[in-house]
Amino acid sequence: MKHILFILLTTVSILSCKAQVPLIEKYGNITNGTYYQDTNNDLGKLQGIWQFNNGDEIFKLILEKKNHRLVTSSWRNISYHQDVLYGEYQYVNTNNIQVVNTLNNIFAYTDVSEHLIYGNYIMEATHVPVCSDCLPDERRVEVSIEDPERDYFDYNMIIRHVPEQQFGQAEHIKVFIKMSDMGLYPEGEPTDDRLPLMRELILYKQ
Repeated sequence: MKHILFILLTTVSILSCKAQVPLIEKYGNITNGTYYQDTNNDLGKLQGIWQFNNGDEIFKLILEKKNHRLVTSSWRNISYHQDVLYGEYQYVNTNNIQVVNTLNNIFAYTDVSEHLIYGNYIMEATHVPVCSDCLPDERRVEVSIEDPERDYFDYNMIIRHVPEQQFGQAEHIKVFIKMSDMGLYPEGEPTDDRLPLMRELILYKQ
């Protein structure tokens, strides 16, 4: 189940865009024919392979960026392009049980919105949850992340990029996974969470 911000009908045709504006401006008033571009590299710097290890627990991400993706919203009767982040992941829980591993699917889909990780929401440091140790002009990225066996849960993942040597450490990302307020539980389906929710994980670039 994708984050409500990203639930849009899409097509795979080419549209000539009238203007190019920073992606962050998308979250005001979307204009027909505009290209919402990752001009500040908020998405681009997250590309790569990232891994968290803590004893038996492993959380590994592969993140890629799709440029100039066409989005068509039939209910608003508009079309526009945008840059988006997508990816797949592996999670081995604290009991050394592999819960999810879809890393091999990173090139499996023509439509990048089919990936378990997808989105492009740009967050300021003051956006909830507030980033108290972020730099004044620092931004984070929020994406949706799915459990393939619990796709009725609506999870969001907030990603913060920390450059190499900013705090005397190697380049890494900090991720925080939470459930949105819109989750519904189908009758008879499992209701337990299998992902590492509501805690910060540090993943180093591989």
